[in-house]
Amino acid sequence: MCRDYRPTALAEVEPSAGVRAHHQAGRARRRRPGRLPAGRLGAATRRNPRKYWAVTDPLDHIRKLAEGIGPRPATSQAERAAAEYIDQQLQKFGFTVKVEPFRSVRSFSHAYIAIFVLAVAGFIAAAVFDRGALGLLLTGIAGVAFIGENTTTLHLARTLIPQGKSQNVVGRLAARDLPRRRLVLVAHYDSAKSGVMWHPGLVRDFRRIFVLQAISMVVLPILIGIQGVTGERLYGYIAIPFAANIILGLLLLLHREIFYKHVAGANDNASGVGVLLSLCEALAADVPADTEVMAVATGCEEAGLVGMEKFLSRHKDDLGRAWIINIDNVGAGEVSYTTAEGMMLKHRAGKDLTAMAEQVAKMPGLRVSGRPFRVMSLDTEPVLLRRLEALTVIATRDGVPVNWHRGSDTYEAIDPDAVDTAYRFVEAMVRRLIA
Repeated sequence: MCRDYRPTALAEVEPSAGVRAHHQAGRARRRRPGRLPAGRLGAATRRNPRKYWAVTDPLDHIRKLAEGIGPRPATSQAERAAAEYIDQQLQKFGFTVKVEPFRSVRSFSHAYIAIFVLAVAGFIAAAVFDRGALGLLLTGIAGVAFIGENTTTLHLARTLIPQGKSQNVVGRLAARDLPRRRLVLVAHYDSAKSGVMWHPGLVRDFRRIFVLQAISMVVLPILIGIQGVTGERLYGYIAIPFAANIILGLLLLLHREIFYKHVAGANDNASGVGVLLSLCEALAADVPADTEVMAVATGCEEAGLVGMEKFLSRHKDDLGRAWIINIDNVGAGEVSYTTAEGMMLKHRAGKDLTAMAEQVAKMPGLRVSGRPFRVMSLDTEPVLLRRLEALTVIATRDGVPVNWHRGSDTYEAIDPDAVDTAYRFVEAMVRRLIA
């Protein structure tokens, strides 16, 4: 069922009492998201401040994905059902849609389990059996594979792992006139498997744990290599704490794969897809004059950003003069835009998009700020690595997405105010970009 969604007009929200009343109303309905109040008008366009938009409520799309389809594991039938729904919606709006198939690993855990097993085997070869050369070879390969996986530049481990079928949904809305730029709106639609590492008591230290793992993966082959050159087994013993850290990571991933299930993914990332679809509907109602719009729903993001990498490899010639806006985890928390991303390497967000986001964030009625986000890798990371113009719009609480990879990431936990803010912020950015 679709409702008429009318996001709060920026010009109509007072920065004081009006905002407080708006949020009080949001808290009152937060336990069960439903119809937004009638009569709320859409954000005014820059070209025509008296023109308002009426689009499908993003909550309808979120409910369809999170409850109607449910958990959407990478390469699964449920993921394909979500892709079909997005395809149907975009075609209904007037987009020309192509579903682009690809093959992918089913979980990022599989690649890292293989890497960690190789590193531990190398440590055992050197420290226990005094086979320094073999230990150096195995830990060295593991270290290179770990760095390649985290910089999206080399995927050695994936070549050894069984893969399944997935797809990206790519919609195009042609400009009315000759296009001079391209706007790419992105949201992934698969959902993740939970795990101990996303427990509320550990999740705030997620990146610290990752950094320790990265240090261990780099230091271990160095110590094993020194042992191989000098013949001193002392260096193998010094490597024990680093090997223990890698073994801990291996056990956590094995525990995740064996004992945990995939989550409904209402916030991560049905919320991003809902905002993307509603915004595409609004853009199709008044086609931009000289900007082509691409809507990209990526599969297998939770398997290691696979869908985005496949999209970039297929469309590298289309993205040289593109603005790329990724929408992720906008269903609860404080909405922000990223100024820098990357768990291992720091990538600054696109200069032009950051400047535009700063301007839009100052508009009355919006509580949006820019901040670095390096807790996890997002679909924009491989984009920024290729020096393309991109940023992510994301909502967080205490620095991490709300209910991130938890069983509590359900439709009932969605905050309509966060969704509304994300929609209005991205819409205002888009309207200024295409004006």
